[in-house]
Amino acid sequence: MKKLLFFILISTYTFGQSWSISFAERSALVNLFNTTNGEHWSVKWDLNKDPRYWFGIKIKNGTVREINLSGNALQGNFPVSLAGFSKLEKLDLSSNQLSGEVSTAISGLTTLVRLDLSNNRLTGDPTAALLTLSNLKEMSVGNNEFIFADIETLLQNFPNIEVLDLSHTGLTAVPQKISTLTKLKALNLSNNSISQNFNPLSTLLNLKELNLSGNQLAELPTELSALTQLISLNLSNNAISAHTTGSLGQLKNLEWLSFAGNQMINFPPQLSQLAALIHLNLSDNKISSGFETIVGLQNLEQIYLDKNLITGDFPNALLQLKKLQMISLNGNQLSGEIPETIPALTFIDNNRYTKQDLKTFLLKNQPRTDFIYSPQRYDEPKTVFASLGNPATLTQSLSGEEYQFAWFKNLDQRTPVQSENYYISSIEDEDYTKYTCEAYYFEVLPNELIELSFFREPVTIEKSLKTAEVNTDLTIYPNPATDVINIRTYKLNIEKVFIFDLSGKLIMTETSKKININHLPSATYIISIKTSEGLKSFKFIKI
Repeated sequence: MKKLLFFILISTYTFGQSWSISFAERSALVNLFNTTNGEHWSVKWDLNKDPRYWFGIKIKNGTVREINLSGNALQGNFPVSLAGFSKLEKLDLSSNQLSGEVSTAISGLTTLVRLDLSNNRLTGDPTAALLTLSNLKEMSVGNNEFIFADIETLLQNFPNIEVLDLSHTGLTAVPQKISTLTKLKALNLSNNSISQNFNPLSTLLNLKELNLSGNQLAELPTELSALTQLISLNLSNNAISAHTTGSLGQLKNLEWLSFAGNQMINFPPQLSQLAALIHLNLSDNKISSGFETIVGLQNLEQIYLDKNLITGDFPNALLQLKKLQMISLNGNQLSGEIPETIPALTFIDNNRYTKQDLKTFLLKNQPRTDFIYSPQRYDEPKTVFASLGNPATLTQSLSGEEYQFAWFKNLDQRTPVQSENYYISSIEDEDYTKYTCEAYYFEVLPNELIELSFFREPVTIEKSLKTAEVNTDLTIYPNPATDVINIRTYKLNIEKVFIFDLSGKLIMTETSKKININHLPSATYIISIKTSEGLKSFKFIKI
């Protein structure tokens, strides 16, 4: 008998492998691997090893409790084999390339507390698959191709939800049932088409993170004033102006705030009340002044002001923020002296600083590895009119042996021309496009090597207007203007009208002879009018 038992034990060890999980769960994992193109995962599993050593798998008491394969290049349809993990608590398949519908097979995973399917290519309506997962505390289904027939029905079954991601799900309003999810701490409604029904947000008194970026907000919802526990608020890529942010001042605990990509011409005055603010992003707006508004933000560590309309000297008011560690001012119109007291992390590329401005600063200061100052822009956008077969010369203002030049066609196609100016002896149809010049400058300083490039603002070659009569026939009025610019012509058909700011940025297009400019901030603009006989540009002032 003893010999028999010994033989059984030896046979089990020799002919069968003892795994840390059941044969059924291991088989389900192997199926998951095979059906999602496992051989091409970023981190593959060694199927000869025990599953406890497999990437993203956590095992407890002999069962799989967590599967985290986020960003691991999974492909194919949603894996049905996931239904085999009856005690699974956390499932993260986000940021992969999964497609197809979410299988209702996972509706039995009632022990799940965290589910993340975001950033895939999943389709259909996942409501039936998710409805029974009432123990979820975190659910992220955003940035797929889902179509929810009734989002309210889905939300009503998750009373304990704390993290909810419904980004890019086709919402046009805040779902009403969100008001019942009072345990929510983080809510992502980004990249929808929401412009109304913000009232459900006012009950989320425990909310700490709110993302409403990429919607259709024209103003800051007043309902946000109730969310006094908010720490992070993302309102980027909407159409909010500074005078519509009255409720902002109530958010005293706010540490992270983004208004990037909106319509602000000034700093929101309520910013001065956000004493806890650490991170502020106001990039890609139309701000030109008003820095005194944020002087009181003495806890601010990072500020982004890229792609605004800030001109002239460096805004010294920012240097009064004693805890500031990073300033980003890329893509403005700054020039002149650079203060010596700027933070170590300062970004000022794509402004109007000259070689001498930068050289003077670098000679006075120790090397700064995180001081980004190249490239810089120079000259103004220009249109050169030329007729077919005639010559044309494209010019720029930099000269001297210390510069190396390169000219680009269509802004990025390098040409053989390496001279200061670009001469075309005989214009052909393919020459009617945009050009720019890049000037390179190198110099060894005592403590640093200057490697600086300058990009000329684009030069555009357009077909010449055919006759002098055309020039006199085409005019604009009034100039200066307040609300409307009119185009006067008796013989020409207007094909298209372009309005640029002085940096060359396209502001608006029109086809009418009467153009409403009431929404434009006071400034000087270029209006280019395209007719059947060519393009003519005028400078006008909006007051």
